Amino acid sequence: MDTASWVQLAVVCFLGAISPGPSLALVVGNTLARGRIYGIVTGLGHAIGIGWWAFLTAIGVAEFMVNRSGILLGIQALGACLLAYIGFRTMVARGSLSVQRIDPGSTSPILAIRGASEGFLISLLNPKVALFFLAIFSHLVRSDSSWKETAMMGITAAAIDAGWYASVAVALTGTSLVAISHAKITAARRGSGVILILISLYLLAIVVRDRPWA
Repeated sequence: MDTASWVQLAVVCFLGAISPGPSLALVVGNTLARGRIYGIVTGLGHAIGIGWWAFLTAIGVAEFMVNRSGILLGIQALGACLLAYIGFRTMVARGSLSVQRIDPGSTSPILAIRGASEGFLISLLNPKVALFFLAIFSHLVRSDSSWKETAMMGITAAAIDAGWYASVAVALTGTSLVAISHAKITAARRGSGVILILISLYLLAIVVRDRPWA
């Protein structure tokens, strides 16, 4: 793949990463609830899921799934339930940012694994990611593309995704936030939880509307 195609891939992946949606709401909510490190590992887990979808798209598995609406709806239903659970937990969480939490500090391995798992599952259970990569790769992946080239495309997408969400977590926990009141941070965290729940309800409504058994 030539340089122009790599640049096109990077730009499109970046625009896709920064677009508002459940992934951004999750990273924001997790960062506000448990601090910078938790937000970063959530973003890293999400990036791994993005890379996995890119790989599945490159080898043709994603196209197979997209052509079977029942599979996509099942994935979407699971994703919606996960969003609802995380949204509710974010709303009721007692943790919040403080001067101490703004410092990267430490996060227990169990919490780190949980944050990464949430990010990974949110991206894995989002069929729109598959559609996104199908649209991109249909123009960029040639029939004679090597495995190395295809793998690098997936790594590029994952790296851009990880970089964006890590930047979000760092920005939310920057020193400029020290002066923000506890009440405002709590309100922002709960707002992220509400957004996640609303998105989950919207996704479930789509599943019910498009159900194959109707």
